[in-house]
Amino acid sequence: MKRLLKSRPVDQALRAAALVVTDRRWAAPLSAAALGFGVFAGVAIGPGTAGSLATGAQQVIEIPSSGEGDGQNGGGGGGAASTASSLPSLGGEASGGFEAALPATAPLASEPIEPLPPPATEPAPKAAPTEENEPEKEAEGQMFKGTVVQVSPAAGSYAMAIDGGELISIHAPELPEPGAQLSGPLRQLANSTYAEAAELELGKKTVKEATFSGTITFVDATPSAPAYTVSGRGSSLLVHVEPDSSGVVPELPVVGSLVKVTAKIEPPLEPKGSSTLLQGKLEVESVPPSTYLELAGIVKEVLLETGQLLLSADWAGESESTLTLAVPPEIDSTKLELGDSYLATVEIAEDGSFGLKGIAGDERAKGADDSAGAQGDLKR
Repeated sequence: MKRLLKSRPVDQALRAAALVVTDRRWAAPLSAAALGFGVFAGVAIGPGTAGSLATGAQQVIEIPSSGEGDGQNGGGGGGAASTASSLPSLGGEASGGFEAALPATAPLASEPIEPLPPPATEPAPKAAPTEENEPEKEAEGQMFKGTVVQVSPAAGSYAMAIDGGELISIHAPELPEPGAQLSGPLRQLANSTYAEAAELELGKKTVKEATFSGTITFVDATPSAPAYTVSGRGSSLLVHVEPDSSGVVPELPVVGSLVKVTAKIEPPLEPKGSSTLLQGKLEVESVPPSTYLELAGIVKEVLLETGQLLLSADWAGESESTLTLAVPPEIDSTKLELGDSYLATVEIAEDGSFGLKGIAGDERAKGADDSAGAQGDLKR
């Protein structure tokens, strides 16, 4: 008795799709066709093999996802897909990230490169200063304002009475007119006199009278021509006193006394000469007189045998009188030039004689600024 077997649904489906071959000659061609179809389908849906004829070399790039796609596409656990065939085209979303098959020759995308900063350039060098583009410099020096009282062509300087009447001596290439009002910067020289630091400003008018202060260093009691010398650092001005018509000698100041004089300025007798000062008013300001004096004059004679020096009684040589100064051993009088102008400090002895304490050149600004030529005590 035949045994009936119950067919499964799968077998029934295969039988329906089976091709009935009645002739064995068709078996081999059909098998080859089936094999070729399988290879074609496998190549279409299967993974590529690098270097094979089925596909070219591929490069797989995996971009991690943010995690929002977990559980999609059939519940993938966040990992990458096993084959490129299961991924969508470039830009598609897969389980756990994005994958794309790119040709090996395709360049990888990179972040944009920021342009390099421009090379640092050094500032253009400044042009060297020239007389045209260099700013004008203000003249350096102490500012003074006063009245020119008298000039000394021998020393190349002039005496100016500043505020309060103090006398200062100023060296200049061109001497101003006595009575001129000047103001401007002065620079101090080595012997404590001054030189013009710039061209001084000239006032609108010239005066005929000046008031100044100083120390008396010489007195001439000649009845017909009384006079005295008022001295400061670098200047000794001879002041004439009008004689009494009766021949009586007028009252004169004492040597060493500090005085304040108002004098008339008489024009010089010759061009560029020294003006004549005529006493108008005299005020004596110190009693007793000082024994330490500052004065200026021209070297008239050096007496080596007696150790004495003869200096003119005033700085312009207006008076024919001279002062006799005892020269101490520490001062070499052979270094002094006859006819040159000097300033000196002296001390009055008990008998009224003058002892030289210090001496320095005052011949023009160059001599006044020569500290090497100074000798002795010139304290100021």
